[in-house]
Amino acid sequence: MRKGQGLPITTIIIAALGILVLVVVGAIFGGQIGIFGRAAKECPGTCVKGVIPPDVPSGFFTQRSGCDPDFERPLPGTWIPRGTPGDADLKEWRCDQCCVPT
Repeated sequence: MRKGQGLPITTIIIAALGILVLVVVGAIFGGQIGIFGRAAKECPGTCVKGVIPPDVPSGFFTQRSGCDPDFERPLPGTWIPRGTPGDADLKEWRCDQCCVPT
């Protein structure tokens, strides 16, 4: 009789468990990176918007034309106000400028 060749069943089980752990870790990391990306877009200063949308509660935006050059400087890039609701349309909630104290 010839001896069968192949992997032992324990090796197959350990490999399957390893793949399962990688999938779970990937799912957790993917969810957390989305949260981090949203938090990284939050304006650390004053979120300035020329026209505030009617369905946005007060306190998120400061309505004016831009940053005060004597006290603030604008940050480059696209920003949203701090505390933006999770279900908000980010295009509507975008700051015209994000102003930080100098």
